[in-house]
Amino acid sequence: MARQHRMILIVVTVTALGVSWTVPLSAGQAAAANGSDLFKSYCVVCHGADARGTGPLATSLSKRPADLTVLAAGNGGTYPTEMVARIIDGRNPVKGHGGGDMPVWGEAFLKTQGAANEEAVRERIDAIVSHLRGLQREAVATDRQ
Repeated sequence: MARQHRMILIVVTVTALGVSWTVPLSAGQAAAANGSDLFKSYCVVCHGADARGTGPLATSLSKRPADLTVLAAGNGGTYPTEMVARIIDGRNPVKGHGGGDMPVWGEAFLKTQGAANEEAVRERIDAIVSHLRGLQREAVATDRQ
């Protein structure tokens, strides 16, 4: 019940802030989706513009959102591409990561205008993953799949 209230709070706050739950892209346009724009549309409200877990909803969540700028540092200097993609997708959870407050973006993207297929969903997730790779505070020497 508390989780449902938090999710409702997230939806209401995102709507009030003028952030769209959908990015109306055709399947072809999804391939060119800008990870930064997708991050701003879907992630900033919880993770913050700086991606450090400082979004306007961060304090109202049961678990503080992750600092997304230290993913490589927390993984021995290697950016964990596939793990990040799985956490964002949320349909195949990574134990101990993501948490109950994080939306299942794979499912949400699948229901979004212009992304009604798995390929378009993966393109959106890959764009966000790529954007987050560029936000890492230390240089990433390798990319573990």
